Amino acid sequence: MNGDWMSVLLSWWPFVMLIGAWILIVRLNRQRTASGLSVVELYEQQIAETRRTNAILEKIADALHKGSAN
Repeated sequence: MNGDWMSVLLSWWPFVMLIGAWILIVRLNRQRTASGLSVVELYEQQIAETRRTNAILEKIADALHKGSAN
């Protein structure tokens, strides 16, 4: 009887560890940063800032291109 339980535990432990790791990762991703924002919110802010920077750089490149054409 004990051997049966031991074989079941040995065969299922990788699956249980995988579920435990997944739960840990989900909990860590939901934690807030020091600023109170989640990681996803920080990424969204970074994307918005990158888009603003790209727009400004495109304007500068257009101005330089127009200046060199004259």
